[in-house]
Amino acid sequence: MKSYITTYASEIVTFFLVLNMVLFLALLIELAKNRSLKRRFLDLTSNQDFKSLEELIKLTNEKVEYFEEVLKALTKSHRILSENAKLCIKKVGIVRYDAFENVGSKLSFALALLDEFDTGVVINSIYSREGCSVYAKPIENGLSKYPLSAEEMQAIDIARKNYISKEIKE
Repeated sequence: MKSYITTYASEIVTFFLVLNMVLFLALLIELAKNRSLKRRFLDLTSNQDFKSLEELIKLTNEKVEYFEEVLKALTKSHRILSENAKLCIKKVGIVRYDAFENVGSKLSFALALLDEFDTGVVINSIYSREGCSVYAKPIENGLSKYPLSAEEMQAIDIARKNYISKEIKE
């Protein structure tokens, strides 16, 4: 064996030198990758109070859980607001008219204010030379237990049509 080593000593040394150079290059490549990973980690953890990736993942999971709860609360609030909005005035219709022949300029009016279910009020203002009278009649599901004038019914119809046309546009 000794003679084998002495015979091929230069080849063995050359082999180990080449092997060392290859390993040194591999080490340099791994150091560059490590530096790149470290830079990315520092970018990820900058302006934070933790030092390990485990802490970052834990904190991120806590934030995700918190925002999931916030999203659930907002979804619930949105649902409640949407239901409440159905009861708000959404349909408005107005008709101006002359209540009496000798009074012009259409100073009398009927105003319908309805929610999504056609429930609300119709207000009728009648102008005459002696004064102005205002009447309000409740409306439930598009009907009133009080008799409605032609102008009041027309105001209700206008309110319904205006609302339908707005839904179609959206």
